Amino acid sequence: MAKRDYYMILGVPPTALPDEIKKAYRMLSKKYHPDLNPDMKTVSDEKMKELVEAYNALNDSSKRKAYDKQPQFQAKRFAKSSVRARADKPAFTKKPKYSKEPSLLERLLSPFLKKNPTSEGGSLLDPKQADVHFTLGLSMADSETFYEQAKGEFKLTLKFDPKHKEAAYNHALMCYKLGEFEEARIGFQRCLQLEPEDQMARRMLALLHDPML
Repeated sequence: MAKRDYYMILGVPPTALPDEIKKAYRMLSKKYHPDLNPDMKTVSDEKMKELVEAYNALNDSSKRKAYDKQPQFQAKRFAKSSVRARADKPAFTKKPKYSKEPSLLERLLSPFLKKNPTSEGGSLLDPKQADVHFTLGLSMADSETFYEQAKGEFKLTLKFDPKHKEAAYNHALMCYKLGEFEEARIGFQRCLQLEPEDQMARRMLALLHDPML
């Protein structure tokens, strides 16, 4: 199993064509070849081993397909927003609250008071809209042609439900598949903030770690 993501090692997105992978490998192997870096031979040796491993895996169509099919590279499929899930839970622990009749002053001021009980963290919570955008994102996430659009739909899902764990993961995953590795790292870190036990997010962060940071 790879220590770091093969695509990130070669500096190409997972959508890269075979010729793009070969070109990236040739360029990087010239840059890091030990013979051209006698003052940092140990580092160059390790870098070349990493490059060769990544290239051998991605240049072979069957090995590349097996690499891409790993669980962490698949979109998470869940069609119900966490807002709705929380709202669906019956609340038996608290006694029902009976609303009192508003005072004359409250009635006079009511047109001028902005009430937004569904607001959370500056975002408007709307479970129906979250579900719609998440479903649209999933329908696009399986096609390379629509990765950018899928990313946008998952971002909209998070606008209407900032705690939607699956949308957070899928948004980060689309960033990864588009070759936006730094943005993907930030996204997977957000996933762990929402769900500390998310093993797929942990695996992605391990693959995307930057030894220079």
